[in-house]
Amino acid sequence: MGNGYKGCEIPKDLYYDLEYHVWAKIDKDTVIVGATDPAQAYAGEIIYIKIKDKGTKIDRGGILATVESAKYMGPMRSPVSGVIIEVNQEVASNPTLINQDAYENWVVKLKAENLDKELQLLTPGNEAAEKYRSIIDEWGIECREE
Repeated sequence: MGNGYKGCEIPKDLYYDLEYHVWAKIDKDTVIVGATDPAQAYAGEIIYIKIKDKGTKIDRGGILATVESAKYMGPMRSPVSGVIIEVNQEVASNPTLINQDAYENWVVKLKAENLDKELQLLTPGNEAAEKYRSIIDEWGIECREE
């Protein structure tokens, strides 16, 4: 992939919310959301995730899911406003999938409601890859052995 740092991948075709540590894949007005690779590494093994139900309306910054790991318990926040149109049931029942591949194992799909405006608040992949270097150093993590 060649876009990693300390084994952490930041795919360039995604958008990132560097405050909430979630990624967004944009497909017209559908936004797929998941946890970033550095976030899963920081959290450690995710033992539980409670994802909001399909049909739930969420504002940007609203709670999409509650995540519990060995070292962390807290919210996964939404990078955009919209309505949940699909929940990844595999991840809901087996949250360690996020640890295995944070990008393959998305959490929810949203129908975005204010994408043009909110997209400007997100960081594109190239830029995020640069910014994550200092975050990864600060957190003192490695996602995978290099």
